[in-house]
Amino acid sequence: MSAYDPSSREPDQLRDQLRRLLRHRAVIAAGLLLGAACGGAVSTLGGADYTATGEVVVQAISTAPFEAGGVSADKQISMGTERQVARSATVAGRAAGELGGGADPAQLQRGLRVSNPPDTHILEFEYTADSPQAAAERVNAFVSAYLDHREAAVVRRIDNTVAELNEELQPLIDQREELDEKIAGASTESARQTAESERANLAARIADLQGRVTGLKTLDTSPGDVVRRGEAPEVPSGPGTAVLVPVGAVAGLAGGLLAAWIRSLLDPRARSAGEVRTALRAPVLGILPPPRRDGAGILEVGPSHGGERAEEFRTIALRTLRHPRLAEPGGLLVVSAREHPGTLPAAVNLAAALAETGRDVLLVEADPRTPRLAGELPVRGAVREPVPGRWPDGARATVDAGTAGYLELIPGCRVPDAARALNSPGFTGLLSGAAERGEYVVAVTAPLLSHADGTAVAGLARGVLVVCDPDTTLRDDLDRVRDLVASVGGHVLGAVLYEGGRRRRRIPSPAAPTESAPSAEPGPPAGTGRSGADTGPGAGTGGGPGGTGEDTVALKRLEPEPPEARPDTAYGSYGRYRRTGDGTTPRP
Repeated sequence: MSAYDPSSREPDQLRDQLRRLLRHRAVIAAGLLLGAACGGAVSTLGGADYTATGEVVVQAISTAPFEAGGVSADKQISMGTERQVARSATVAGRAAGELGGGADPAQLQRGLRVSNPPDTHILEFEYTADSPQAAAERVNAFVSAYLDHREAAVVRRIDNTVAELNEELQPLIDQREELDEKIAGASTESARQTAESERANLAARIADLQGRVTGLKTLDTSPGDVVRRGEAPEVPSGPGTAVLVPVGAVAGLAGGLLAAWIRSLLDPRARSAGEVRTALRAPVLGILPPPRRDGAGILEVGPSHGGERAEEFRTIALRTLRHPRLAEPGGLLVVSAREHPGTLPAAVNLAAALAETGRDVLLVEADPRTPRLAGELPVRGAVREPVPGRWPDGARATVDAGTAGYLELIPGCRVPDAARALNSPGFTGLLSGAAERGEYVVAVTAPLLSHADGTAVAGLARGVLVVCDPDTTLRDDLDRVRDLVASVGGHVLGAVLYEGGRRRRRIPSPAAPTESAPSAEPGPPAGTGRSGADTGPGAGTGGGPGGTGEDTVALKRLEPEPPEARPDTAYGSYGRYRRTGDGTTPRP
């Protein structure tokens, strides 16, 4: 398991989700700042609220409140009912009357909150207003209104009951007076005794009714006691800036995370090595750092242009050689899904890294539309021109890769029919016969999804390396690349990623090839620091009879360096020799 394919050692789902969210740091930060700003705005524009509190202990109506026994207070009072009564419109109307000034009862009710602490007979009145004085006045008005309403209701019920009992008692008193007269005027003892018996029964009923009336009149009608009167609060009750800003920031952060999560779900780009690996179903063989800014050329594997990128190319080459499909010499296609400036550098440096290990390497620019490699690589001697009308037959050049050794190059050539050239027996034999010749053939073509060139080559190569930039490459494009390669019998070995996305410096495209052959006069020194570049007679071809009908690019010619000018290194001394029996035969 490699450093670029660590899925078996990670908590995949949680870590992948976190990485997806953190790709959209700008969205998360924007949500955080927006939430904090909204909290500050609410604190500034909403104004301050003040809350005053009053407490009342509710008493049960009883004839003997201090006597033990009887029904408990919990059974006589329903605190839920009392809480609803305190919030009723009737109590609000009484409070409006006490406040005066034409206050609207419905408007007053909006600022009131009544609660009952558990296991108590206490009602807490809380009133919120825009000023401390108004809050205190209104909460006290509601406390008084509630007590007055409760007492008035009890007095009214007592008066109604007493009135009903008096109405019932008055006939009995009149009847008793009649019996008294009847007893006084009784003519016989029997008649007198009967009248006295009736009067005794009537007197008992009268006494009972009079006792009930007396009990009602002596009933304690106190509705309750004020435990705490409302006082003007000194500080606002609502959350201030110190609370609203953090709360708004937390809410904004949650919104930013949600937006980032949605964006990560809807983002079509392969933003990580894991997503590239999943889309291609192949490992990521290397992640290349941003290119150097010292004006180095396209070839970086060598003593003149060594560095982090060169080492990464060497790592990719070694990992490619460890693949079972390339354990023996064969063809390798380097291609991208869409136009990518790193495809050619990846192919060139991978070929140089393979040559540095002592393999025989042939670099083929299978791009019959925009050939450019011959003009950018240090060519040793003159290039052999292709057989007229039969590219790539005969077209050869030797590239001096410094301490990496030498590698053969078949430069691209403009042809009128690209499909015919890429399916010709000569080109097919380059890749299919690589194993018989004992050399590795590294081919590079136009983007796979832009032209059919790469599809034709993918079926001939033993493996395909896909070059991409996760920040700009779509997952659907990688899926199509995998399907296209598989449909022609090819195999995706892995991917080579360029890190940095849009922020990295793009490799500039070369100028269009010139139509005229270059002069043989010596030019300025080449970028590799070797002898001056000049061109031989075979540097370019015209469009004469029997030719390809297309122009070729100007080629740089480099004279071989003296042995003392090229120090042997662990890679260079081995890469400059062919793989013969004793490893001592130098390359031409």
